[in-house]
Amino acid sequence: MKIALYLSQKNKMISGEEDKAFLGEDKEFLIIYSKEKLKTEKIDYFIYGHRHLPMVLDLEQNAKYINLGDWISYFTYGVFQEDFELKTFEEKTKKNYP
Repeated sequence: MKIALYLSQKNKMISGEEDKAFLGEDKEFLIIYSKEKLKTEKIDYFIYGHRHLPMVLDLEQNAKYINLGDWISYFTYGVFQEDFELKTFEEKTKKNYP
């Protein structure tokens, strides 16, 4: 776990992902990509994890853009039953790792 945390933080510093602010729909490359794909295909869900910013956004044609966030900072994960839900792991059950 310590090695994973170290490498994750080092990678974020190198790639500039320390800044997790939402840039706006017109500047977020995954949202732009999703909207472009909707022009040629019917897709219900675009589910990503790369951006590390938890978010569910309604797109055109009843499609949803979903970014799962991350497990280290937000403790978010997705659940799909009849619809998709973005959830946060409960603090009281979360283990405290050094």
